[in-house]
Amino acid sequence: EDAKYIKRRVKSGSIDVHPNETALIVNYEVEAIILGEAENPVLSDKKNCQKIIRLKSLNKNSDCAALAREVVTKCSLIHPSKVGDVEHLIYFLQSRKENAFTDGMLNISQTCGSESPQSASTTQCSEKATFANLEQYVELLYEDLNDKVKGASLIMQLSRDNDNLEELARNEGVLSALARVLREDYKRSLDLSTTIVSIFHSFSQFSQFHPLILQYKIGSLSIGIIEFELQRYTQWKSELTFTRGREAIPASRLPVPKSARAGGQPGSADRRRSSTPSPGVNSSERKRLSLIPAPKTAVATQRCPSTPDEESAHKKFNAMVTKQDRLLRVSFSSGSLDVAENLKVEDKIRKRNVVAMLVQCLDRCTLPLLCIIAKFLTKLSIRVENKDEMANLNVIEKLPKLLQLNNFELENATLTLLFNLTFDISLRDKMVKVGFLQKLASLLNDERHLSIILKILYHLSMDDRVKAMFTFTNCLQKLIKMLISYDPKCDDYLTLVALSMNVALNQRCAETMCDNGNLEHLKQRALAYQDPLLMKVLRNLSTHDTTKKYFLAFAEDLLQILPTCQNDDFLLESTGILANLPLHEINIDELVRKHSTLEWLQSNLAAGRGEDDFMLEVVMLTAAVAADEHCADSLCELEIVLSLIELLKRKQEDDEIVLQIIFTFYQVSRHNNPRMYLIKKTDAVDYLIDLMNDKNLQIRRVCDACIDLIKEEDPEYEERVKAEKFQSHNAHWLAMVENKALETSLSSLPDYREAIPHYDLNQSLLLQAGPHVSLNNVEDIEIISNNTHSEDGSRPLSRYDSEGDDISESLIIPRTKTVNNDDAVRNALRNLVIADDPADTHHYFHIETPSTQVSMN
Repeated sequence: EDAKYIKRRVKSGSIDVHPNETALIVNYEVEAIILGEAENPVLSDKKNCQKIIRLKSLNKNSDCAALAREVVTKCSLIHPSKVGDVEHLIYFLQSRKENAFTDGMLNISQTCGSESPQSASTTQCSEKATFANLEQYVELLYEDLNDKVKGASLIMQLSRDNDNLEELARNEGVLSALARVLREDYKRSLDLSTTIVSIFHSFSQFSQFHPLILQYKIGSLSIGIIEFELQRYTQWKSELTFTRGREAIPASRLPVPKSARAGGQPGSADRRRSSTPSPGVNSSERKRLSLIPAPKTAVATQRCPSTPDEESAHKKFNAMVTKQDRLLRVSFSSGSLDVAENLKVEDKIRKRNVVAMLVQCLDRCTLPLLCIIAKFLTKLSIRVENKDEMANLNVIEKLPKLLQLNNFELENATLTLLFNLTFDISLRDKMVKVGFLQKLASLLNDERHLSIILKILYHLSMDDRVKAMFTFTNCLQKLIKMLISYDPKCDDYLTLVALSMNVALNQRCAETMCDNGNLEHLKQRALAYQDPLLMKVLRNLSTHDTTKKYFLAFAEDLLQILPTCQNDDFLLESTGILANLPLHEINIDELVRKHSTLEWLQSNLAAGRGEDDFMLEVVMLTAAVAADEHCADSLCELEIVLSLIELLKRKQEDDEIVLQIIFTFYQVSRHNNPRMYLIKKTDAVDYLIDLMNDKNLQIRRVCDACIDLIKEEDPEYEERVKAEKFQSHNAHWLAMVENKALETSLSSLPDYREAIPHYDLNQSLLLQAGPHVSLNNVEDIEIISNNTHSEDGSRPLSRYDSEGDDISESLIIPRTKTVNNDDAVRNALRNLVIADDPADTHHYFHIETPSTQVSMN
């Protein structure tokens, strides 16, 4: 009632080209506003509209600039400032029209990686589809086969426009008819199947239409179509092979014509048998050579369709395979898109053996189909069960040819699949056997694939035996160049460094990486950028005996960095490199004094507050420095040895640190004056004696070696060591006997195995004896035989029997009195006879207790 005026506003939008016609599309917005008497807005509405400007006069000789100015002048929706944009779009239309004349837009090569899934049926219907005739197209689906193909092709034209998909999705009759025809007639026509599957493929590209795909069971239909087509392909191939085998007679079975016999025309014989010599050869020699059968591969490699029927069958077979590849590509493409969104669909199609179908199709030669298959396999390979099935089907052996077709999309999809498969150790071994390592190394020059190739090579380099194979490729030289030139902020830099660290652990690879001055360039870049990652690579390179000599040249540069470096990671790696080097081969005493290295070691060891990794490297560097006699004297003067002892007390649970500290003592004890300092002014020897019985084998070995040097200097330690070893040996034996005796005495009790833990002989015997087995408590122990070598002796033979005779004699006491029932457990320790029971599978001693030794009341 209040409405009085209607105001109309037009707002121009973007300009684009028409997808099919030679025309421009002008987008604009119309806003209608209803105004009241006071010109106040009462109601408003907006609508997006399009105007199509057809350029009928456009041809290859048209002036694009003049035509653009004419369009802007006549169309009020285009602002004059957009003349340049209109000229560009007209030029694009002109170029597209020229290409249509010359190349043909509809005849897309089957080897093009970007071929549209709907291109299979574009040549079957030249009629232009309109949405108004949709009902007529649906009626064609109920006619004969040719009409069904025509109707489906027209509907497919409509489905190409994404704006029509929502309208088609709301028309249940169209989709139901298409699904019905596909289900009933997919075996009758490849073109019909390809067209209908392409229509549903257009819907599958958008997740909001996936429920429609599931509703009409297009995924299940696609799998059924794929199964049928693969079976039909096998049948075609067998028929073609049978036809060739029937028409082609092996050369060895051909009758020799008269012209090829002796006295015949040599020329005709030459045309019939490739093994027949030239006319200059005599008849006897010709006869001898004619009896030699031709190689089997010669007939196969030179065999080609020779008869018109065979050639016609071969062409027909290729044409059918080309159509079939289009259908398979569209079917697999729809399935892969569904898998990306719905894991339940993946489980269903996996149960339909889709992995085997995909692997079987890898033998095809159509690039678009191979791209889809590689991408589909990549998605499926994320699941372990799919990966295992691919391994059983030998998918690795079929992938090399995909990298030889020089197609970027296919190569990228194949490399992504390989990366997923490299997480399996057995598949990595197959990749190396097939020869992927050499191929991947050759692809490193392509920057487009560099990221994924570095990741694959990193996984392959995790196997020690594969590291050595890198020396047979040009990969190492490329890695060094990339390490020197790459920006540390690059995304692939971490992968590059990780790969270089792995291969640097192999001696042959390390030698190759250090040649030709590469080590000097790496060192300069690492020091210039203070890059700890590069230092990690250098540290791995320095672990080999054959490469350490290269690092001695810049040991001084690293020593100079230690006192002033503020980067903890860089400092850790620098210390580790120095610790790996034989510093005693250079004038290390002068260098450490020049750069105050010993003072730096003293401050870090005295504080002992750093991370365990850093403290370990400091101790190892101290050991490397101590190999020099003058430096060892300085270590004693600066009381660095005392700091090591204090660190040993704090880190006694860390076997690695303990081992390196003991090794440092060994390095110090190799020199006379430092060895006397170690004996006289420190208690390091006491710790070494205690650690002789450590559970760690390496620690025991280093302790023994160090004590051997000390015993040469001070013989009194030899007797002390023997007594310590004897006491430890017998203490372990007594603990074992007591544990077994208690088990025997408690065997009659319920749940006795839970009452006391078993003595596991697999565990280390290097445990300190408790007070209950001390040699001082001898009242409860009775020795049956004084002869330690007796077969019925009460303990195992000792390695120190000759030195321990006096100790054994002091332990002989009279037999104790008979015990009562309350002391049955302790009396079970008396007069034990230990024998090995071969039938005992629990690795325990079998203990026999003579009844005459223990009396029970």
